[in-house]
Amino acid sequence: MVQKHTSRSSAHAWIDTVWQTVCLSDGIYKATPDGSWDLIRSVTPGKGSVVFLSGQATEPVDVPYVEGEHSVVISFAAHVYLARDKEVRTGAAVRFLDVEEDEFSLDGVKLPLPTFLHAESLVDEMIAAGLLASDDVVARAFTEKPKAASKRSVQQHFKNTTGITQKDFQLIRRAQEAVRRLKAGDSAAAVAFDLGYTDQPHMIKSIKKIMGSLPSNLDAVHKI
Repeated sequence: MVQKHTSRSSAHAWIDTVWQTVCLSDGIYKATPDGSWDLIRSVTPGKGSVVFLSGQATEPVDVPYVEGEHSVVISFAAHVYLARDKEVRTGAAVRFLDVEEDEFSLDGVKLPLPTFLHAESLVDEMIAAGLLASDDVVARAFTEKPKAASKRSVQQHFKNTTGITQKDFQLIRRAQEAVRRLKAGDSAAAVAFDLGYTDQPHMIKSIKKIMGSLPSNLDAVHKI
C-alpha cells in the first residue's frame, strides 16, 4: 500500500479537515473513524471523476484503490448534516452522486466538483442551497458553554445528527488523540494515563478496535 496524503485545517466552522490523496500503487486503504462524514471526489485514470458521500463509522472500512487514482475529501464537522437526507449514513454505506463534466448534483442542485483549495466556497454554496444544516446542541456539546439540554436530549441529538452515539464519538476522538501523541513519540504509559484509559492494555485494545491497528503499526492511520 503506497499513498501520499496531504491535509489542511479549515477556518470554516462546518469543515473539520480537507484531505488530498494520491495513490502510487494498487492496494487497499483502511478508512479509519475520525468523527466526521465525508464528501469525496475520486478520479481514476481513464474514467473521470466519481463523487460520493460516506458516513460516520465506528470501525475501519477497507477501500480498494488503483495506481494513479487521486481524491479530494471534505470531512465535515460532527454537528453538520445533510438537510434533505431521511436517514443518516453510517459504516460502509455510501451514496453516489451524478457527475457531468465539471459539476455534480446533490438533491437536484448542481455544484462545482470538490477541490483541495476551494472546499470552503463549495460548502458555502451547499449551505446557501439548503443542502446542509447544523445541530447547535451537537456543535456546543464540548464547548465551555454547552446548550442547555438534558443528558438524554444531547445523546439523542448526537444519534440523530451523526448516526453514532455520543459515547462512540468520544471514544473515536480519544483514540485519535492517543494515536496522534504516540506518533509524536510520547510514552504509552503517559498517553494512557492522560487520556483516562484504565491502563496501557485498555488503550491498546481501544486503538485496535477503532483504528484497526496496534500502537506498534500506526503508519496506516493517517486521518487523525
